[in-house]
Amino acid sequence: MDSMFNRRSVVKTMGAAISIASAGRLYPAVAQEATPSAGTGTITGVVTNFDSGEPLADVYIVVGWEDVQRAGITDAEGRYRVSNIPVGETVDVLGFRQGGYRYHNSDFDADTVFDLEPGQTVTYDFGLALLNQPEGEPQLSDAVIDPQQAMPGEDVTFEVTAKGGQGGLSPEIIAANPELGRMVLMESTGDDRFRTTFMVPSEAPAGDYQFAFFAASDECFVNSEFPMVTLTIGGGTTTPAAASPVADRQ
Repeated sequence: MDSMFNRRSVVKTMGAAISIASAGRLYPAVAQEATPSAGTGTITGVVTNFDSGEPLADVYIVVGWEDVQRAGITDAEGRYRVSNIPVGETVDVLGFRQGGYRYHNSDFDADTVFDLEPGQTVTYDFGLALLNQPEGEPQLSDAVIDPQQAMPGEDVTFEVTAKGGQGGLSPEIIAANPELGRMVLMESTGDDRFRTTFMVPSEAPAGDYQFAFFAASDECFVNSEFPMVTLTIGGGTTTPAAASPVADRQ
């Protein structure tokens, strides 16, 4: 997918809305406003069906890539909010949804990137298109988190088998948990296996966190079903305070 990116920086107009038109399509509006917070920023918005305009629930939002790895999810009204994004790093906003929807952040999209200032909130709305072409989707299997129980500050390993996908696999082999607010980017170990080490955030409350595994192909297809694996943090099954699906949404 990186080969398809045509990255553009956002003009930083505080409180203004920006829209970009290309090839007859109106790209999503981007609005920016200041919020009181030091050292981090927030990206929020609404995700809709590209064709119908209806809001889409359960879209996994990934902010960043290699240096910044944050995650969120949309609610029943398509709203999302990803907070605690470190400033000083340029980040992408990516969207993944089960059920045959196209991965968001390609030349088809307004593939806007953001460089947040301290305390800044950016509003970014976008749409996902329903492809419904199973033959083009990547195939994921054998998702693993090892160990599945860990304490804050400890390392765990994420692994999954990923293959296929129209145009071949793109580097987006990801696991994400919106309640923890984290995504995990895995890299190839050969033989269709992908792996990485993830340090459990030191501030993570004790609880059970279900990670969704997904991938993208070079032609923007996403696996229709996301394998799910639960990571238990802190040695217990207490529901964390942030585990409600709406706890970090707008």
